[in-house]
Amino acid sequence: MRVIHIADPHLGYRAYNRVNKQGLNMREADVFLAFREAIHKTAELKPDLVLIAGDMFHVVRPSNLTIQYSFRELAALTQKITAPTVIIGGNHDSPRSADTGCILDLLKNLPGIHVAHSEYLQIKLDQLDASVFCLCHRALPHISSLKIEPDPSSKHNILLAHGTVEGVLKYAGDLYQLSRSQVIRDDWDYIAFGHYHSFTELAPNAYYAGSLEYTSTSLWSETKAKKGFIEYDIADRKLISFHNVSTREVVDLRPIDADGLAADEVNRMIVNRIEGIDGGHADKIVRLIIENLPRGVQADLDFAFIRSIRTQALHFELQTRLPSRTGVSSDSREAGTARSLEDEWADFARDCEVPGGVDRDRLTDLGRDYIARQESAS
Repeated sequence: MRVIHIADPHLGYRAYNRVNKQGLNMREADVFLAFREAIHKTAELKPDLVLIAGDMFHVVRPSNLTIQYSFRELAALTQKITAPTVIIGGNHDSPRSADTGCILDLLKNLPGIHVAHSEYLQIKLDQLDASVFCLCHRALPHISSLKIEPDPSSKHNILLAHGTVEGVLKYAGDLYQLSRSQVIRDDWDYIAFGHYHSFTELAPNAYYAGSLEYTSTSLWSETKAKKGFIEYDIADRKLISFHNVSTREVVDLRPIDADGLAADEVNRMIVNRIEGIDGGHADKIVRLIIENLPRGVQADLDFAFIRSIRTQALHFELQTRLPSRTGVSSDSREAGTARSLEDEWADFARDCEVPGGVDRDRLTDLGRDYIARQESAS
């Protein structure tokens, strides 16, 4: 019995205020294309079961275009394969209030599609002699009172969950954490997780599939992570393949240490970093961090060149950091610890709505500079 495990499509995600020829936000279009590729490959593989582990949509109330797109793609899938599809709600697409309707319910109108978004639910699939236990994000507050275990009357038992398992990097806003003893057991035939955006094996029968595109606030930590979906063999309990999907290229350049350097030296290093990008920087998402950069040197950077890069790249993020009083570089932070306030601000500024005429990149840089000055003065 072969299972396809997709997670975190985040349809409707938008960023960077760039639009394509059709007037669609370019990152939104990227996310659509990644989902379409995953669905088309799934149809070609003809699995026995399809699982979508939460965050089908990026927001609780997606646009009409996003709804139409997702419905059309899933409708096409149901016409090409006979496998049932089970979808659970994640933190992005599930309303907080129980009496608020959830857009995921619309997808239940398609044949063979099952949805759970408000409670822990067992879905029995008689044609497969299987049960899928759905631990959606809204069920997590009640996790301590839930009996999470397989159904002995079903030949195959699958746990489909959206949340952070202990030992996995937590996202900001994660209020609940799944203990391994609660959700990872050998008597599950397969455990499909969503929420964490990097492909990760937690046990031979338990995986995060990761997101289909770079849609999280910590996308720079995912640049080396594969993007795609899982094909798993329940009978043999083995990963058949991780199927890659096409994504926008994200490049996190090697940081520059500006300690003791003059402005012309820093400018030369910026040019070298940009010119060293394989295939060029055009239409890519690029970040460059400059450490230990005094304000006096920062004022003499070649901002004309920086603006030209920002025009050509889909997004160019230049982070400048003042010299640390302790002399400890931010890159020396232990992996998995809390992110810097500067990074949190940059992610917020990237996604928030700004008034017309406001330069988002300039706003981001000003905020970073203010935070750095406050931290330096403390």
